[in-house]
Amino acid sequence: MKSENEALVSKQKDLFSFRDLADGTITTYISYLIQFIEWVETELAKPVRDVTWAEIRSYVNHLRNNRKIGNRTVNVHIAQLHHFWHYVLKRDWDKYEVPFLKYDTVLPSVPTKEEMNAIIDAITNIKHKAEIALLYSSGIRVSELVNLRCRDILMSKGCIHISRSKNRSERYAVLSQKALKILIEYIRTSYRNATPDDWLFPGQGVGSHIHDQSVRNIFNKALALSGFSDRGFVLHSCRHAFGLHLYEAGTDIMTIKEALGHKSLASTEVYLTLGIGNGRSVKSPYDC
Repeated sequence: MKSENEALVSKQKDLFSFRDLADGTITTYISYLIQFIEWVETELAKPVRDVTWAEIRSYVNHLRNNRKIGNRTVNVHIAQLHHFWHYVLKRDWDKYEVPFLKYDTVLPSVPTKEEMNAIIDAITNIKHKAEIALLYSSGIRVSELVNLRCRDILMSKGCIHISRSKNRSERYAVLSQKALKILIEYIRTSYRNATPDDWLFPGQGVGSHIHDQSVRNIFNKALALSGFSDRGFVLHSCRHAFGLHLYEAGTDIMTIKEALGHKSLASTEVYLTLGIGNGRSVKSPYDC
């Protein structure tokens, strides 16, 4: 990459850091910007500042048609270009020249309670079993799980303290008694010297916590062992299962919203649709 373009990337990264965006968000946005700049250098051989709207649309078509990226992800590419144009190049962004793309909303694949139990039971390593059990039983995000410290497990209150969630708010998540038993076994057998300030699930490096991808690998292995690899389940399915199973049990949607730490009710409403498809009692007026 040309030095002048490296300087632009560096400025974009500095602005993201100044805004205090999450490290994962910064990494994703910067990688998308680098991809765009490399495309400009290779295909257009012109300064980034001179790229036209038509050429940006050509890049969007390249992402969709050549790289086969879905419209939802393409919109993230467009969003970071918008930020780059406005804050780094200090030029107006015309949303009519490069509009966001329409995308289909697909319902997630969600394991049943029996399937989730089978997935957890398939894990023999007690530390790994505790990780997946906590994800399902509390509905926390994997990013929240890996950042837990031992002091965040509040046994006397029956909850888990989430110090900084995805929407940047402190909250509490439910602590399952079954998951707590697994967690206590993990501490007693594999982590006896843990202090309140230590990571609940340490990584291999000194002072590090387990990585998100490591947890995904554990879940995928458990899927294979339990025979569910072809069901479309992903690690986030644990969180969906938590929300859906609460709804199926009769928990009201506002309580589920708070339990999941959703900022908007719109994020929780998917369980209304999933619940109908999963046997939640809804009687047609035609049958009344």
